[in-house]
Amino acid sequence: MDPALIAHHDVFPAARALASGLTRADLRRLLRERRIVRLHRGWYATRLPRDDADLHRLRVEALLAEYAGRAVATDASALLRLGIATWRPDLRCVHLELTDPDTNRHRKADLVVHPYRPAAPLLLPRPTSGTVHPAVAIAAAGLRDPRAFLVPADDALRRNLVTATELAVAVDGLGRRHGAAGVRAVRDCCDPRHESPGETLVAHLLRLAGHELDPQFVVPGTGRWTRGGRGYRADLRLRGTRVLVEFDGRVKYEDRQALWEEKLREDRIRSLGWVVVRLTMADLRDPAAVRARVEAAVELAAA
Repeated sequence: MDPALIAHHDVFPAARALASGLTRADLRRLLRERRIVRLHRGWYATRLPRDDADLHRLRVEALLAEYAGRAVATDASALLRLGIATWRPDLRCVHLELTDPDTNRHRKADLVVHPYRPAAPLLLPRPTSGTVHPAVAIAAAGLRDPRAFLVPADDALRRNLVTATELAVAVDGLGRRHGAAGVRAVRDCCDPRHESPGETLVAHLLRLAGHELDPQFVVPGTGRWTRGGRGYRADLRLRGTRVLVEFDGRVKYEDRQALWEEKLREDRIRSLGWVVVRLTMADLRDPAAVRARVEAAVELAAA
């Protein structure tokens, strides 16, 4: 029998497989043939995961089914299930939150089941999606690091999955939990104009260095080179300067023509007296070097 016939969301329990006629020897054979993957004690997936994040999502599906409505996903587990951007999530550990105040929380090496937390009416859990409210998940993820709050917050705001009010209420709901102060410190820095996690991280680093920013800045005088006179947009402008900061993702340019057009765009912008600083995710591993490059650009622009 094909295990996919008894799976829901690509996962199934061993008990259902045995009840459907498969034997434990069949399950071991399917594991050897890589037709199924073990996710958790007594749970399997009917396909190979695409990557570690996909494996985590499959484990979330299995555990939600095991808890059968008594828990919903939270923290990065909820964000991954909802398709919201994350920053360095701990993919080894699934985070669930109980829906019943009378059920005891518990922790294992690969699973944390958080206690039931009453939510504000604006932020009620979403059992149909198997998660807490997205704003609650974003706030919880930020307890580990403020950047783990900013990245999903910007993404969810840009895609209209949450509102600024919902995020503010969720952050207030963290109370005095460890890490809550760091989330509150960056709550007002969320901005839907950041179009990628990289832009969010660059903006955060530059704000820490004391810069005020204008995201998605339309460069004056470039309308003549664009369709409809819209002008070129830069990821960030350092307010009060002629310095633009651009974040380059790994797959920003799909072909050589796109790369040439980007070079032409930048040459035109520089010809108008702007200084452009280009950063990649690798650059962000050395914040001091990024700050030095940006300060040098500010001095050059001023000169």
